[in-house]
Amino acid sequence: MTANETLAAWVERSGRRRGSRPAGGSLRFAFYGRVSTQDWQDPVSSRVRQREQAEMLVRGHGCVVAEFFDEGESRPVAWGRRPQAAALVALLSDPCRGRDAVVVGEYERAFYGSQYALMAPLFEHYGVQLWMPEAGGRVDFGSEHDEQAMTALGLSSKREIIRTSIRVRTAMAVQTREQGRYLGGRPPYGYKLGDAGPHPNKAHAA
Repeated sequence: MTANETLAAWVERSGRRRGSRPAGGSLRFAFYGRVSTQDWQDPVSSRVRQREQAEMLVRGHGCVVAEFFDEGESRPVAWGRRPQAAALVALLSDPCRGRDAVVVGEYERAFYGSQYALMAPLFEHYGVQLWMPEAGGRVDFGSEHDEQAMTALGLSSKREIIRTSIRVRTAMAVQTREQGRYLGGRPPYGYKLGDAGPHPNKAHAA
């Protein structure tokens, strides 16, 4: 069974039928956002900024009627393992879900690597639109151009994570070698911690 089939089967286990958009009227959007607290992001301001970007994108097309926001979840974590994303996915097949589309404020807050390729067929299957700023609005699931753009964004997001990981590991190695700085955890047997002064980075020192 493929990843798409597994995810679809998980949704279908709720016993609900495939939903469809109501005829006429404004679109009802579910906003999805995510923030990781590992890189010193402020969850409150990040959520507000992402939601405002999403609301600006859908203005004139409908309004946001529900919010799903994952706090403290890393980008590589799959949708099924993010609590709010999983809750959103579980509602896709509900004909009484009360929303026609999902909107995100930033691509990288929702998708990483191949996650878009896994989720797009599920949105399309249940007749749920996906809107994001990088697509200028609604993502056309049948458009080769949109598919290529989303794939490129996914690869870019993955490269950013890899670059950040390399920078962090390199910086830690340099701090240990050049500054003799202890990087945390329980000190080795026979050693005790000493005050090395304030952190050289003002933000971290504060």
